[in-house]
Amino acid sequence: MRRSTSARADDTESRQDSRSDIVSAISEALAHPGDAPGGLDNIFHRSGYSQEDIWSAFESIDDLVVAVAEHEALFISQPLMRRVRPNTLDDVRDTLVAFGLVASREYSTTLVGFVRMMMAEAARNPSLKKRLYEAGSEIVTRRLREFLSEANERGILSISDAQVCAEQLMGLLREPLYQALMLNPVTSQNGTTADRVKAGVERFLHGCASARSVRYERAI
Repeated sequence: MRRSTSARADDTESRQDSRSDIVSAISEALAHPGDAPGGLDNIFHRSGYSQEDIWSAFESIDDLVVAVAEHEALFISQPLMRRVRPNTLDDVRDTLVAFGLVASREYSTTLVGFVRMMMAEAARNPSLKKRLYEAGSEIVTRRLREFLSEANERGILSISDAQVCAEQLMGLLREPLYQALMLNPVTSQNGTTADRVKAGVERFLHGCASARSVRYERAI
């Protein structure tokens, strides 16, 4: 007996919910690795899901890690997606600081665990690396580029290449990730992180704020 379309749709929706719950749990496990190695078995254990649960929702390890990358990209991009249209340099500053704080936190916690997991699994798969870039870093950089382009079009910023500027700012925000991978996990206090992010955004804006925006701020 053939199953109804509504039953198949319910199954698809249930599977999508299960995938979302698993990805959220694994991201949380990656953000709090403790002293355990970064291998998949330990991460699965900390997530609270069994391998059977995970492999019933995902067809392969590649699909799982790409889903985690997509989840992180969406989370990091939220301050850019929730924004109102920027009208002043202060609007741009506030959005970039909010974005920078979220990105910096993820780059010093979850994504450190994610990279270490990939290293532990010896993932040297060019096609997977391409999928991860497209699902993660490229999406975040594109959304930042779109925000900077809009600020430029509205005369708030003066930039000739929004892609280059987006990559420069992303490089600044990724410093905690590089530090944690090369040295020790970042242990700075939130206040220090906030100060660093705000200072970095201010330097970035100082280099590309339009003359009109600077005059407007001084007049206020």
